[in-house]
Amino acid sequence: MARKKIELDKDIENLVAKYIDTTEIDWNRLVNKSLKYYITNKLNSKEVKKLIKDSDAESAKYLDEYVRNNIDNHWNM
Repeated sequence: MARKKIELDKDIENLVAKYIDTTEIDWNRLVNKSLKYYITNKLNSKEVKKLIKDSDAESAKYLDEYVRNNIDNHWNM
């Protein structure tokens, strides 16, 4: 697994610390889930489908949410 260095803004650092204390989620898991959620919501559906070839439940959840959000935005629901 690749190692990356990130620097958090002070406000984000405080939010992350509170979230980790509350949920007891592992730092790496939080970062991976957060980035995956953010990126899948920024890409179009063809790009997401191309990138997520696995049919695991978590990926399907993000893809489903992405499609629902874009349909709602497109149809002004």
